[in-house]
Amino acid sequence: MALARLPVLLAALSLLVVVPSMANAQTVAGGEYTFNRSASAVGFTISASMLFKMKRNGSFNDFTGSLSFDPARPSDAHMDLTVFTASVDMKNAEQDHLLKSSDFFDVDHFPTMHFVSATTTAKADGSFDMTGDMTIRGVTKRMTIPVRMRRNSAGFNSSNPVFESNFQIDRTEFGLNGVPKWGGLKVSIAKKVDIHIAIAATPASGPRIDR
Repeated sequence: MALARLPVLLAALSLLVVVPSMANAQTVAGGEYTFNRSASAVGFTISASMLFKMKRNGSFNDFTGSLSFDPARPSDAHMDLTVFTASVDMKNAEQDHLLKSSDFFDVDHFPTMHFVSATTTAKADGSFDMTGDMTIRGVTKRMTIPVRMRRNSAGFNSSNPVFESNFQIDRTEFGLNGVPKWGGLKVSIAKKVDIHIAIAATPASGPRIDR
């Protein structure tokens, strides 16, 4: 994510969501789900500095996956998410090109990012932690992400859950080490990148939307 162009990524990905407690979603039926991509979002926020500090948001427009969830047994929840790196969107063609380059996502050699959970731990506040493998640029790291769930209230079936997560990654651990320039000046990008995920789930037995 080139720093001069990474700022745009940050702006598109800041999807700060207010998530109700999981207790409000107990009417959600358990089972296997696919992703309703048109009602979901995968984004990020980048912090950078040049002559001044700034934040930029970005998003990925193409992703797919599946999950299983039973409100009565949240510790059995499982998620598999694949994000297509060429779909990175900073609302700026030059910045998009930089992020797709070998300095950052290197989309020609690493067309996808992937997270698959291994274990899930339910918490007293109704949220849960998913521990699994995150793979970016061919580098896999075991990490734990916080997840909350709410019922979909955006005009879709209210029994369909929405899973939301906000967490950070250290981009340098995955080889995202480009040093971009902006207006001829080097841009310093923070190692930590905020990730924002909101996945609207559709029962696997029901009609699928997009993917």
